[in-house]
Amino acid sequence: MDEIVQKQKELINFTYHAAVAAWPFFTISTTIFIMRTISRLWFTEGDIGWDDIAISISWVSVLDRLKFRILNVVRMVTFQLALSATRRVDQTKPSSLPQTVPAATFWALFTDSWVFLSVTLPKVGVAFLLIRIFRPRPWVRTTILSAALGLFAICIAGFVICFVQCNPVPGQWDPYRYPEVKGWPRNVQIDYSLVGSSTSAFLDLAFAIYPGFVIWNLQMKTWKKISTMGLMGLGLASFALGVVKVSSNTTLLGTPTLTELYTDALHIGFWNSLENDFVILASCLPSIMPLITSCRGYFKTNWSLKSNARQYHVEEHSLGIVGNGQPPGSTDQIRVRQDFTMKQEPKAESNIAVSSYTFEM
Repeated sequence: MDEIVQKQKELINFTYHAAVAAWPFFTISTTIFIMRTISRLWFTEGDIGWDDIAISISWVSVLDRLKFRILNVVRMVTFQLALSATRRVDQTKPSSLPQTVPAATFWALFTDSWVFLSVTLPKVGVAFLLIRIFRPRPWVRTTILSAALGLFAICIAGFVICFVQCNPVPGQWDPYRYPEVKGWPRNVQIDYSLVGSSTSAFLDLAFAIYPGFVIWNLQMKTWKKISTMGLMGLGLASFALGVVKVSSNTTLLGTPTLTELYTDALHIGFWNSLENDFVILASCLPSIMPLITSCRGYFKTNWSLKSNARQYHVEEHSLGIVGNGQPPGSTDQIRVRQDFTMKQEPKAESNIAVSSYTFEM
């Protein structure tokens, strides 16, 4: 019993730590995606391309002005639901397990399955982005597109397999209600997931390295080459997280118990969450530079105007001290002194007296 309590305590602590770690990356990726969208719509002269469509669908696909189909947000919401459902499981009370374990298992499996779509679709957007920026040779262009689209097609099939491998389907996460469930060996799905995950990680690596070879041969300053390569090579972080996820997938090989199933699936979901956010970052960061450049120019212009105004005030202040021995008064009100005198000077040369007046201001 003590061992069960200890494991449950560790699992609950993991759910809180995972939630704390996942939200900042999700927030950052959301912000970068919004910046990319603004940059492409209002600060870029080029037309909207296939990369914009694919990346936008991976985040939010606009069906019309009121209906939205969200991939990355669904992934985040289902992962949080899996964490919440896992906290409600109490292994020390066996009578409550039929009510709490199925929900925890379902959400853990669903968020892992959904990543088939939310992780691989942005790679299609990255493929179109690389082609649009670097304009590679035809065979390179065909290879990049075939790899990205082929992986996405494979992962769509993987998502479907997750929900057709058992009859009835709910039997894989609720054996309490469906004890006579029939289905494929679980290793079929895990093997398929390993192929998809490893291929996805390889594409992250390839799409991160390819720009470096092209950029290094361009006529640019070294620091600019390195900074651009770093910006477009963020996929290396996605590759590292993908490798960890592939390793985590192996924990579901064999015949895990229901408790091991939702526990290990939840850990996989955490790595899926981080990888998904880094894939979004890697696909969006290269396109936000027009927005950053525009904002930098705006703030620079305003700062120059304010600096010139302050400099003019200082010079006026100094001139007032030099001319009058004291600083000039407030310029909020304008005062004009209009004192004058009139002098009459009669002229004797003529028989007609003509008066002339001299005004002294």
